[in-house]
Amino acid sequence: FADYRKYRYNGKIIQGADAYHKGFDFASVKNAPVKASNNGKVVFTGFLGIYGNSIIIDHGLCVYTLYSHLSEIAVKEGEAVKKGQYIGKTGTTGLAVGDHLHYGVLVNGIEVNPVEWFDINWLNTRFYENYKNIIGGNR
Repeated sequence: FADYRKYRYNGKIIQGADAYHKGFDFASVKNAPVKASNNGKVVFTGFLGIYGNSIIIDHGLCVYTLYSHLSEIAVKEGEAVKKGQYIGKTGTTGLAVGDHLHYGVLVNGIEVNPVEWFDINWLNTRFYENYKNIIGGNR
């Protein structure tokens, strides 16, 4: 699902700096507010290499969301967050050329296509239906 990227410096490709981009980039104005995509518990806040300042939220059932390149982190590890709650601001930390939010979804630690998780029909047929006995039909 990911874009394959090669990175350049002074017009030359950086050897060994090619990679798959496994997330979704949301363009934004400088320091735009970032909100939690769903209820969960913050399990990581801090600097995460090319992702820069990042937040990882555990939503249960081995589903996590990643918010990266942040200029501000407004939550702490261990904090419970609600869907739509302000958690930080977009930025350019890590390997980011312009201010934006890198958003990722991980299932069992594996990065998956976050665009699928935006679609309620996909969630109903590929996720909720499979886990309805565990989650009791509550979403």
